[in-house]
Amino acid sequence: MKKIILVVFASLFLIPSFAQHNAGNNGKVLMIASNPSVSKQTGWPIGVWYAELAHPYWVFSEAGYSVDIASPEGGEIKFDGFSDPEDPSQYAAFDYVSLGFKKDPAKMALTKNTLKLSTVNPQDYKAIFVCGGQGPMYTFYENTELHQFFVNFYQTGKPTAAICHGTCILIKAKLPNGKYLVEGKRWTGFASSEEQYADNYVGQQIQPFRIEDLARKMPNSKYECGAPFSAYAVKDGNLITGQQQNSGEAAAKLVLKALEEDKKRYPTYVLVHGAWADESAWGFVRNDLAKRANVVVVNLPAHGIDLTPANQVSLAAYVKTVSNAINAQTGKVILVAHSMAGIVASQVAENLTAKIDKIIYVSAYLPRNGEDLLTLSKKDSESKVGGALEFNANYSAASIKKDLIAPAVCADCPDFMKEALVKYHKAEPAKPLGEKVVLTAKNFGAVPKYYIHTSKDAAVGYELQQQMVKANGSIKKTFTMATSHLPFVVNPGEFLGILTSIN
Repeated sequence: MKKIILVVFASLFLIPSFAQHNAGNNGKVLMIASNPSVSKQTGWPIGVWYAELAHPYWVFSEAGYSVDIASPEGGEIKFDGFSDPEDPSQYAAFDYVSLGFKKDPAKMALTKNTLKLSTVNPQDYKAIFVCGGQGPMYTFYENTELHQFFVNFYQTGKPTAAICHGTCILIKAKLPNGKYLVEGKRWTGFASSEEQYADNYVGQQIQPFRIEDLARKMPNSKYECGAPFSAYAVKDGNLITGQQQNSGEAAAKLVLKALEEDKKRYPTYVLVHGAWADESAWGFVRNDLAKRANVVVVNLPAHGIDLTPANQVSLAAYVKTVSNAINAQTGKVILVAHSMAGIVASQVAENLTAKIDKIIYVSAYLPRNGEDLLTLSKKDSESKVGGALEFNANYSAASIKKDLIAPAVCADCPDFMKEALVKYHKAEPAKPLGEKVVLTAKNFGAVPKYYIHTSKDAAVGYELQQQMVKANGSIKKTFTMATSHLPFVVNPGEFLGILTSIN
C-alpha cells in the first residue's frame, strides 16, 4: 500500500490571509473545453455548453478541488447561444448555476485565457473532464492531440471523463495496442433521440453526424443511454461519461467517487499547525502539495477557529488531535514537524510507532526523553521569542509582544505577511510548552528522522537546531534553507522540493 505522509507543521505563527479554507486542498482537476468554431451545418458560432462547464466546475470546487480550464488552442472560449441562461431563446433560463458562473468576473476571466492543452503537465491533475457543446463535433472529433492526451491520461488509471458531444473523441481514441479505448466498456454520450429532438426544435440538422449511431457500430460496443435529457452518467473503471448537458453534475460526482477510490495511489500529508497559528498557515504550499498528494489539514485545540479555552489544553490534547488524524488514514505516515510541533510529533511517534514511516523536522524542537519545549528554548541564545513573551493573569496563555512578532518569526517575509502575523496573533496555551515528553529507544528511537534547518531563524535559532540534531544522534540526513522561521512562506518552492524529495 502506498505510504501516507503526515505533515505536522507547527508553525509558531498564523498566516490567515491565505486561509482559503479547503479551496484546492484536494488537488486539481483539468476541464477541457472547445475553442470557438462555426458550424458548417447551421452557420452558427459554436463552442462549449454552459452547463457542461459550470455545473462540474461547481461540483469539483465544492468538494475542495481547484479547477483549471484548457482548450486545444488555448485562449478565449465561447459558449453556445442556447446554453446561455440569458439568451433570448430562454432555452436554458432555468440554469441558475450557469447564470452564477456567468456573473462571476473571476470565473469568466478563466474562460478568456484558457490553458493551451499542449502546455499542460498532466501529472499536476488528479482527473480530467472533457466538456461538450456544439463545438467539439468540429474541434475535438479529428483532434489527434486531444485524443492522445485523453488516452495517455486514461492509461495512468486516474479518473478520465467526457460528456455530451465531448464524447465524440471516443469514436476515434485508440490505445497503443490499436484497440479503441471504449471497446468492451460501458459508456454514453449524446443520444440520437436527443439529436432528433434538437433538430426538430430548430428545424434543421444541427450536427454533422450522430455519436450514438457511430458508437453502436464499434467493435464490442457497450454504448448505452438513459432517458432523453435526463441526468445520466456511466462509470466503467476509470472511464466516466455523461449523456448530455443535464448530466454534468452526475458525471462530476462519479469523478469524485473515483477520486476517493484513487487516493491510495498518492502519499498523504496531514498538515497541522502549532503555537500561535492555525491550519491556514499552509496557504502558501498546501494546494501545490495537493497536486500529487492527499492533503489533510488539522486545527489544534484553542487555535484559530477552535474556541477551546487555553487553560483546558495540554500536550496530550495536541497529541490526541494529531493521532486521530493519523489513525483516520490508511498505511504508514511520514510525520513532518515544524517548530513547536517537534515536541508533539515526537510524542505521537512514540505512541504510534507502527504508523510512522519517518519524521521530518523543520526548524523544529527535537526533544530527548524527559525534555520539554521551555527547557530546550532556554538553551537558545539566538531566539527573539523567549524574551518577548507576555502571559495572561493566571499564566494559562502566552502571547508575543507585537513589535517583536515579525522580527522574530519572519524578518524576510513581505510586508503584507508581517502585518498579517501581527493582526491575527492569538494567545497560545501555556501548559503544553512546559510538559515533558516520554520517549523510548524502542519506539521513538526506531523511527527514521530527517531535519530541515533554517539558517536565518530568530525564533528557533540555527545553533540550537544543530545542537538538538547532534544530541539526537539518529538524524539520517539534514537540509538547510537560508530563511527565517517560516521557510514554507519565504521560499515555498524550495521547501516543497526538499519535502517531496525525502522518499
